[in-house]
Amino acid sequence: MDAESDGSIPGMRRWRGRPPADRIAARREQLIEAAIELMATIGASETSMRGVCRQASLTERYFYESFPNLDTLFTTALETVVVGARDRLLAALATAPPEPEKLFRHAISAFTDYLVEDRRRGRIMFVESQARRVLGERGNELIEQFTTPIAWTIGPGIDGQPTPDSFDNALNSNAIFGAMAYMYRPWLDGTIDIPQERFDDHATDLIRRIAGARSSIPLADRSTN
Repeated sequence: MDAESDGSIPGMRRWRGRPPADRIAARREQLIEAAIELMATIGASETSMRGVCRQASLTERYFYESFPNLDTLFTTALETVVVGARDRLLAALATAPPEPEKLFRHAISAFTDYLVEDRRRGRIMFVESQARRVLGERGNELIEQFTTPIAWTIGPGIDGQPTPDSFDNALNSNAIFGAMAYMYRPWLDGTIDIPQERFDDHATDLIRRIAGARSSIPLADRSTN
C-alpha cells in the first residue's frame, strides 16, 4: 500500500500503526476539545496558547501543526458547537410533526437536549461567541445560520401571518438568538430552576411570537385588517 492510499503523508512514517495524517487529525481534535473546555470554564479572553497546549497535553509545535494562531482555534471551536446545534435543529425540523405548534415544540426540545448533553455548549454559544472581536464577527455569521431556519420555518405558519421578507427574517433571526441567550443561560446555570418540559414550553411560545413579527406590513395596514 502506498503512502497516499492509506491516508498518510508522503515522506512521513507510520507510528504505532497509525498513518501520520490520522495522528495530525487526532491532535487537532485534542486542541479543539481543549479550547472548548477552556472557553467554557475560564473564557477565551483568559486563555493562552500555552494554556490550550497544557490542557491538550501537547507541545506548541503541535499547535502550529494545525492552527496558525489562537483566534483560528477559538473560531473553530465556536463553529464546532454552533454547527452541531444547527445540524441538530435541522434534523429535528425534518422529523417533526407537520402541525406548526408541535413542529416548533419538537425543534426546541431537540435544541435543549443538545445543550443539556454538554452544558459547555451554552456558554460558548451565548457568551463566548462575543468574547473576542474575531469570535464576534464569526459568531454573527453563525447566529444567522442557526436562527434563520427557525424564522423561515415558524414564521409563515403563525396565526395566518404572511410569509416574511428577507428583512423580517434577518431581524427575527437576531431577536430569536438574543431571546434564547437570555433564557437558556440562567436556566442552564440553575438560576431559573424549572423542569425542562416547562422551560421548553415557555421557549416555544416566546420564540413563536418573535418569529411572527413583521415590519414588511405597515402598522396602519395591519390595523385595518
